[in-house]
Amino acid sequence: MKKIFFIPLLALFAACESSPKNISEIDLDNFKHRISYALGADMGANLYNIPEEIYEQLDKSELEAGFYTLLTDESLKSIECREILETALSNPAGIDTSKHSMGEVSNCYGSVFGEMMRNSLTSKEAMDEINPEVAKMGFAMALDKTDTLIELEERQTMIMNFNNDLNKFVGEEFMMDMAKKHADDVKDDEYILIENEAGNGTPIDLSMEYDVVYTLTNIKGDTIISTYQDPSLPEAQNSQVVNADDIVFPEVWKKAAEFMEVGGSYTIYSSYEYAFGEEGLRAPNSPTYVIQPYAAIIIYSRVLSQDERFAKVKAQGRKVIENAKNKPNTFVDPSGYILTTIEEGKGKKVEEGADVQAHYILSNSNGEVIENSYMGAAQSNQPAPSFSLNGVVKGWQLAIPQMREGGRYKLVLPYDLAYGEQGNQGIQPYETLTFEIEVIKSGEPGSLVQPRQQQQQQFTEEQMKQLQEQLQKQQGEMEQQ
Repeated sequence: MKKIFFIPLLALFAACESSPKNISEIDLDNFKHRISYALGADMGANLYNIPEEIYEQLDKSELEAGFYTLLTDESLKSIECREILETALSNPAGIDTSKHSMGEVSNCYGSVFGEMMRNSLTSKEAMDEINPEVAKMGFAMALDKTDTLIELEERQTMIMNFNNDLNKFVGEEFMMDMAKKHADDVKDDEYILIENEAGNGTPIDLSMEYDVVYTLTNIKGDTIISTYQDPSLPEAQNSQVVNADDIVFPEVWKKAAEFMEVGGSYTIYSSYEYAFGEEGLRAPNSPTYVIQPYAAIIIYSRVLSQDERFAKVKAQGRKVIENAKNKPNTFVDPSGYILTTIEEGKGKKVEEGADVQAHYILSNSNGEVIENSYMGAAQSNQPAPSFSLNGVVKGWQLAIPQMREGGRYKLVLPYDLAYGEQGNQGIQPYETLTFEIEVIKSGEPGSLVQPRQQQQQQFTEEQMKQLQEQLQKQQGEMEQQ
C-alpha cells in the first residue's frame, strides 16, 4: 500500500502556539490561525440563512458560547439542543420562550454549529490543527457581519483545500491501517477486498443487472448510501435492482467484481482514486457533497441474483400489455399499442399530424404515476396542455388519431412506441407506459400550438460592416488560390 505524505499538512500538525486573546492578536500569516478563523467565520455565516426576524432576537454572546462548547468537547452532543430548538421554533409568530429562555435557545443554535464544525473535521489530527479560540473569533465576527479579515472567496478556497488535503491524509492513514490488518486481502495498491461469505460459484457479470443489497460508508462508518430500508427484514426485501453503470458503483466495485460471486458477501476498502476521485459525489441538483473529494470509502455488498439488464422492467411491461388486451372495448393495433375506450367522445375524430389539447395521467409498468396534467394545470392555474402530434412519441402519433374530442381513453404503449431503449426523465429504458387520456379539442397544425420560430441573430450596423469586410477578405483569398 503506497503512502504519499502531504508535507504542508503534516507540518501543520506539528505546529503549536499560544492562543490569541483578541482579534488583534490573530496572525493571518500563521496557517493555524488563518484556517481556524476561516472555518469559524464560515460557520457563523451559515446563520444568515435563519429568517431575519429570528436572527435579530438571538443573544450573540450565547451563540458564541454554545458554538465554542460543542466545538471543544467531543463528549457533548447537540441532540437535546435540537429538541429545544424544535420546541422554540414551533410558533409561526416567532421564537417561543415559554419553556426555554432566549439565552438557552441562542446557546443551542450555537451548539448545533459548533458540533457541525467539529464533525466536519474527520480526524483527531484535524481537530488538533484547529485553534478553537480563533475559530470562535471568526464565528463572532461573522455574527456581527464584520468579517473582513479574509475575503469570502479566499476563505472558501482555503477551506476547500484544507478539507481536500485532510481527506487525502486521513484516507491514506486509514488504508494503510486496513492493509496491515488484512494483508492477505490487498488486491491492488488502492483497494482491499474481504470475502465475508462465499458465493454460489457464479461470477459477477458486469454486463448484467443485479438484485443487490449494498451499503457505502465513509471511513468513520457513517452510512452514506444504502439499499437497506428496514434491516430487520430479510435481505431480499432490502435489495435494489441496479447495474454496474449506476452511480452507486464506483470504479473499485467494478474492479473487485472480478473476484466476487453471486450470493457472496464482501467488504471493500478503497482509496479515493478508485472511489469518487478528486471530484467527490454531489447530491442530485445540489452543491452539497454526498461523498467528499479525495475521500476513502467502505462498501458492503451482496449480489442476490443477476439477470440481463432491465429484465424486470421488460417482464413487468409484458404483463401490463397482456392484462390490457383482455379489457372490454379494447383495440390491439398491429404496431403494438393497445387502446381501451373508457368513454367515446361525441366530437370530431382527431386527424393525423393535428394539434391536440388533452389531459393525461402517465403511469409506469409498476402503476406509479409519473405525470398528471390535471394536477399540473391546477397548480399552475393553466388550461390542459396542447401539443402537436408531430412532436410526440410514436405511440401517440399512431393512437391519438383513433380518438374523438370529448372522449376518455386508456393507451398502453410498449417501450418501442414510447421512449425506447434509452428512456427519458423519470422513465426507465424499456419501460411500458400507460396513459389515461381525455381529448378536449383538436385542430389543424398551428391552430393550438404555435410553430417555433427560429430566432434570428440581430447585428448592429458596425457588426454588419465588419462581417461584410470579413467575407470580402475571405472571398479575395479564395480567388488568389
